Amino acid sequence: MTAELTTWPAHTTTPTPVPLPHLALCGDCDDEIRIRTDGRLYAHGCPDDGRLPVVALKPTFARWLWTQSKRRDDFTNRLTLFAGRIFRPCTRTVRTPRDMPWSSAEELHGHLHLMRLARSGDTGCDSTCRALAEAGEHYDRLLAAYTPRPLAPVRKPARRKPVVHVRHDPTGWVLPDFTDLADCTSNHFRQQDGRPPCTETAVWRVVEDHGMHLTIGFYCDADLPAEHRPAAPASVHHHRQGDAA
Repeated sequence: MTAELTTWPAHTTTPTPVPLPHLALCGDCDDEIRIRTDGRLYAHGCPDDGRLPVVALKPTFARWLWTQSKRRDDFTNRLTLFAGRIFRPCTRTVRTPRDMPWSSAEELHGHLHLMRLARSGDTGCDSTCRALAEAGEHYDRLLAAYTPRPLAPVRKPARRKPVVHVRHDPTGWVLPDFTDLADCTSNHFRQQDGRPPCTETAVWRVVEDHGMHLTIGFYCDADLPAEHRPAAPASVHHHRQGDAA
């Protein structure tokens, strides 16, 4: 007994396009990964999943069609059926947008004609071209309403304030190479301002520890920066041993 099909249920309903993908480049694996709403990458097996992306990628027609081909509704969605034929022409090949010699719908149209010309010598459009035109119209509408997803801001590490050590020696401070007494560090600024050099004894030494390096300055009492000047000590009464209480 032979049954005759009067209707064909596959891929005959209204096409359902997927939204344009929000993709970015991973700096570790160099793959195109989706961006979360917080601007970070989705987990994809890298050692530092959820990391900040290198750069956001444009939602090209090729990337959108690749996203459409990942759906599993090709029996009821004409767009998914078309995208699967472009990216999965057989069960042994699964290609990505990077593997394609085209990026836009116009470039894909020309590529399809070149393949048809090489295969059969025909240069006219066929059903594949019509399906491509339909997909291109959906893509153009999505692109017109597309809003890029902002990347997460790169936060600079907080700058550590240097640890400052201020010491006083009324006789002056010897240079680190022990060649002479240190001059007042303010002479550098005095020379730039055209003022005469300081001839007072540098009785203050200021060492700033920045973590990775140290800076050392020597100052006379008058030129010591205000932020490094120690607070006035409270009055202290010294009693010699044996004095009356």
